[in-house]
Amino acid sequence: MQTEISTEEARTRKFRQRPHNRYWWYKLADTDYVPPVFGYLSDEEWSIIDQWHTESGEQFENPGEVAVPGISMLLGLVGGNGVCRIVQCGHYAGYSTLLLGFMLRRMGKPHSLFSIDIDPSITEYTKSWVERAGLSDYVHLEVSDSADPSLPQKAEQYLSGKPQLVFIDSSHQYAHTLRELDLWYEALPVGGLCMLHDVSEYARSFDASGEGGVKTALNEWVERNGVQSFSMNGFVTNSSPDDLVYRDGCGLGLLQKV
Repeated sequence: MQTEISTEEARTRKFRQRPHNRYWWYKLADTDYVPPVFGYLSDEEWSIIDQWHTESGEQFENPGEVAVPGISMLLGLVGGNGVCRIVQCGHYAGYSTLLLGFMLRRMGKPHSLFSIDIDPSITEYTKSWVERAGLSDYVHLEVSDSADPSLPQKAEQYLSGKPQLVFIDSSHQYAHTLRELDLWYEALPVGGLCMLHDVSEYARSFDASGEGGVKTALNEWVERNGVQSFSMNGFVTNSSPDDLVYRDGCGLGLLQKV
């Protein structure tokens, strides 16, 4: 007897058929299902995300979104712990910003995401989607260098407190990441968390300066400051997710202020 597929179950099935590499997760042999980060969305919220995928794919060769493994970890951390003061370093076209905004709205936490990007035009693009999604009361978009020393004070004013979580996914450059770590670790309260995307061996290649990217910066920074960190897939040397448990070959780093 054939079971009818619900609207929620059908949401991302079409992504398996799309050729762009941004849809790699949906084409894995064991991921023929809708991930929870999309399944919990209302129909209206899913419509926004669906439209965003279509339009951003037409406008940008690489919209730069965090893949399903990374955004699942981030949203699980936020939603599972009531985290409501978040700084995002690098929002680009707005994928993770929208999904964080939806989670924070579901939690009833206005003024909870302070998101930074250095590109004014891409921030205008992201702002248009934040407004379409009705998230303006939950998300503030700041055009700035995410290592600007004036930002922690601005973020604290908007969030009404020190950030509980800082998510770094910006330039991927070694020297810039060091400055971000210096700045935002100091801004965290005791127990606050910093999550970094692109901490793998493979992701070193994202650093145009050739200095080792986020991985080298994180390793040197924690050693110099006596801080413990954990890197998922830090050892990975290519982007293939086939033999990985945490499927994103770019890796994810986490450190806590103690």
